[in-house]
Amino acid sequence: MAVACKQCHWCARHVGGLNLFGNILLLAVKLLGGVFGRSQALIADAVHSLSDIIVSLMMLVSLKVSAVPPDEDHHWGHGNVEYIASAIIGVLLICAAITITLSSLISIVAGDIDDPGILAVWAAVISIVANEILFRQGICIGEQMDSPVMIANAREKRSDAYSSLAALIGVFGAKMGFRFLDPIAAIVVGFMIARFGLDTLLEGIKGISDRSFDKKTLAGVKRLVLKEEGIKDIGRLRARQIGQKNWIDLEAIFAPEVKVAEIKTTISSLRENIMGRFEGIADVVIISRASEPELK
Repeated sequence: MAVACKQCHWCARHVGGLNLFGNILLLAVKLLGGVFGRSQALIADAVHSLSDIIVSLMMLVSLKVSAVPPDEDHHWGHGNVEYIASAIIGVLLICAAITITLSSLISIVAGDIDDPGILAVWAAVISIVANEILFRQGICIGEQMDSPVMIANAREKRSDAYSSLAALIGVFGAKMGFRFLDPIAAIVVGFMIARFGLDTLLEGIKGISDRSFDKKTLAGVKRLVLKEEGIKDIGRLRARQIGQKNWIDLEAIFAPEVKVAEIKTTISSLRENIMGRFEGIADVVIISRASEPELK
């Protein structure tokens, strides 16, 4: 388990650089394949890769900023930067989708459609394989580190693989005599990019609005609290997710006969247990309150 943890942290530190390098290579492959292979769908896919490069640069910056510890001006840390970056990524993808779709529609209406060459086929195949590899690495690290911006970037790589597959189908169809399939494939690419962009945008907006993390984890925290001796109930249990970290705020109701010294010891022990049992917990704030004495 310790080895896997080290591998995850190594990948997390280098995932931005690997994505940036991969996107630059994919941009070159798609652009050359689209221009010299005369494929509008592949050129549209190259535009997608150009947006990927911008996304990768933003991810590198946001991850460095979100890793900065809390300070006097940011008591909850800087994790929301990741959600802001996710929202911006979504907007960029939607803009790229609109550009691709309009350009392809214009070419169909004008009848300005070329016959794609074999170079476009090979470029599309290379793009599919490379993007699937980048997706699998990115989604693994994003889930392990519970990072919304990593997950958003990984999902975008899967959308890029699908868009390259659509481009490949369009190129094959055009080479078989159905030339209109190439710009139609470009339009399909545009819609796919738009859908993933909208999902990413909504994910970022939800994060900025201080959403809670999953109910299963909260239920586990509640069970752990109620197991502590002297605690009769929970008055309040709230949580918020900020970037890769979660923050918990709860009110523990103690039996009236429990002494103050015992309450302090229980709270300290409970806080350590929660942070040790559940991953990604940045801090746990526990407020104590004595229950009302039972009437005899």
